[in-house]
Amino acid sequence: MSISSFIQEYGLLALIVGTIFEGEGVVLVAGLAIRQGLLPPVGALLAALLGTVISDQFCFYTGRLMGGTVLRRFPGMQGRFDAVRARVENHQTAIIFSFQYFPGLSMIVPFTLGMTRLLALRFLVLDVLSAGLWSGTLLLVGYLFGVSIQPLLEKFHEYSGWLLAGLACLILLLFHWRASRAKVKEGGL
Repeated sequence: MSISSFIQEYGLLALIVGTIFEGEGVVLVAGLAIRQGLLPPVGALLAALLGTVISDQFCFYTGRLMGGTVLRRFPGMQGRFDAVRARVENHQTAIIFSFQYFPGLSMIVPFTLGMTRLLALRFLVLDVLSAGLWSGTLLLVGYLFGVSIQPLLEKFHEYSGWLLAGLACLILLLFHWRASRAKVKEGGL
């Protein structure tokens, strides 16, 4: 089975699963697949929307049902959470429509919203609208610019092993530096 036939056969399902776990990159690649005629545009939009909403709702209800338990287990998070919650409660609609566009917030914002007084039905409606807008935007970007970044993606795969090794070394150096700073502060050196 070729990659093209795999995408045509399982692409929409992969897009749903991909948006549940990753998001941006999967939707951008789906835009490129639409441009190449491998995925239907409406099907891709609905699949990206569905996966995004499933992920957001899971995080929202996790916050609603288990948020207090998480904060009790990690008491150091309480102060930061209270500050975030105050902002979230005052700007719910704007936050729901914008958090998808900021990588790294797609899990914490719905989790935090789940711990507020926000009505679940209101979150669902706004989330569907927001996820539709986000999915459509990224599919369009992938459609319009996917061809121009395809050579870059191929180069990334060619050098990904070296990039990961370099990142691992950087992380190890950072840990070593922080440990040596801690020793100096304790008067060890």
